[in-house]
Amino acid sequence: MRLSVAGLLGLLAIPAPAPALDRFEIQVYQPDINAPGELGLELHTNFTVRGDREPAFPGEIPPHHAFRMTLEPALGVTSWLELGAKLVAPHQETGFFIGLNVEVGRVPGAVEQAGWSNELRPFLGWTDGTWLLDLNPIVGYALTGADRFRADLEPAGKVSWNSQRGFALGLEWYAELGFADALLAPRDQSHWLFAVVDLAEAAGREKGPWELNLAVGGALTGAADQRVIVKAIVGRSF
Repeated sequence: MRLSVAGLLGLLAIPAPAPALDRFEIQVYQPDINAPGELGLELHTNFTVRGDREPAFPGEIPPHHAFRMTLEPALGVTSWLELGAKLVAPHQETGFFIGLNVEVGRVPGAVEQAGWSNELRPFLGWTDGTWLLDLNPIVGYALTGADRFRADLEPAGKVSWNSQRGFALGLEWYAELGFADALLAPRDQSHWLFAVVDLAEAAGREKGPWELNLAVGGALTGAADQRVIVKAIVGRSF
């Protein structure tokens, strides 16, 4: 599992409410993991170009023109465990993969009402070194507040194509379906689609120390409170 510092460093951001799309980490998790003893740092940033201008609850900062930044460290422990931390079933560079990421965070009240929250981020998929299919059936739940421990379904997925020239092109999908015991009607669900460019090594080549993910996304449904978003993830291992 991964203990995220997103909630703590979120205090440094210009935030927006987070009942749906993760405001601090818009990411589809993959089986990449730091080698034992290897330290990794990721900087997540995103900016809402167009979104709701009115608060959804008293004290909320609306998402329109909100900028957010999160620093996430991780340390490789074994070939299948990363602290702080991610578990990945032993896998080859090609074929099926499965893993789990767990995040606990404290988010300011201007971002979401719950305060302390947790996310279970399972990920499973397949790659042949050129194509990647990845699904994250994410379940989030508040640890405090009126809706504590109610499972909130927030799935995500990714399809990408490795050009074998140092970059990959793909699509990322994110959704908010509502609580597991009270799913939203389709018209009230939030869905987003992002066009993505990733730094990617050619098949068979050793992975470099840098990570880069650049994307522009838009809402697919009218219920989404963020309608145009740009995001970037820059990472490096040491």
